[in-house]
Amino acid sequence: MRVLLNFLPLKTGGGVQVAMDFLRQAERYGKEHEWFIVARQGGAFSSYGGTANIKLVQSVPDNIVSRLFFEYYGCKKLIREIDPALIYTQFGPQWPAAKCINVVGCAYSNLFYPELDFWGKLPWAKRLIKRVIDGQRLRRVLQADVRIFETKDLADRAVDQYGLDEQEVKFVRAAASSLVAKDAYHAETRERCKRIPAGINILLLAGYHPNKNIEFLVDAAQVLRERKMKGVRFVLTIPADRVEARRLLDRVEQLGLGDFIFNFGPVAQQGCVELYRASDFTVLPSTLESFSNMIGESWAMEKPLLISDLSWCRSLCGDAAIYYDYLNPCSLVDKIQFLIDSDQAPIVAAGTAQLASYPTSEQRFKNYLDIIEKSTTIGE
Repeated sequence: MRVLLNFLPLKTGGGVQVAMDFLRQAERYGKEHEWFIVARQGGAFSSYGGTANIKLVQSVPDNIVSRLFFEYYGCKKLIREIDPALIYTQFGPQWPAAKCINVVGCAYSNLFYPELDFWGKLPWAKRLIKRVIDGQRLRRVLQADVRIFETKDLADRAVDQYGLDEQEVKFVRAAASSLVAKDAYHAETRERCKRIPAGINILLLAGYHPNKNIEFLVDAAQVLRERKMKGVRFVLTIPADRVEARRLLDRVEQLGLGDFIFNFGPVAQQGCVELYRASDFTVLPSTLESFSNMIGESWAMEKPLLISDLSWCRSLCGDAAIYYDYLNPCSLVDKIQFLIDSDQAPIVAAGTAQLASYPTSEQRFKNYLDIIEKSTTIGE
């Protein structure tokens, strides 16, 4: 079977890591099929060497005009040449011009939680643009033949809110990436990690996005300073050349919080394991996630996870996280102090137990593969 892999929506972050892991598993367990990758030019997949059954066949310039042209027009030629059984999109909307079976992985959790003001912190003009984009994303996701969600709650909401056929809504539980494991190693990133100051380092492994609430950690850093908690700092991985990220880092400098926030900068997917290894705790202050790789990876690397006391967080983590009041910097610092003063073994053990209930990377891929193979019979 020939499968076109639409990785165009993926640029940075957890989605790229999941796709990299998907390819690694396809090399091992998807050999009976041919996989053809479409990705952004110059992105994480542009140098992918491929294997006998996996090839990068199209690199699309990384700008909105080129991407939209390809999705609405340019993909037609490629589809005629490849003649795929279906197109599988890893976390994103299908191509409107693709007149074949479309299976999409959906990580747009905000589309299914209308009660949360996901873009509320943005200026009104940007907020309006984001909501227009969300409307287009939702329309295209609903047009797909099969949609795959990472949590049962999201799958149930898709059915309940939009009347989708339950047979066309699938749930594949997330897994910790095989790229992040205790025995993994990345020499270049390990060398870079030597720049991280010694002390209690708390990792937020994410690019810049309003949903991540990275500015909140600046507020928490001020509380760390007020309480004279020297040697405790947040480690960020945001790109310093992005306008919003630069603004945040300038604020850190203006407030004199350099001892409490360290920006490591973007890291290669294979190097993430070294950042976990160099950290003591992890923190995930997001408003909403369909699932975050940081959750499973924190457990896999035996790092205590600090996360907001929100329903979606508790549904994903159970007793395997330390919860603080949402966007309350004093509450977060209280929990950091609790971890420093406490025996961390119980929370690490709870994370290990919770991770054991999740699928392995191999099992997750085989779940995806089963859905992909069965989707070829749609309409028969």
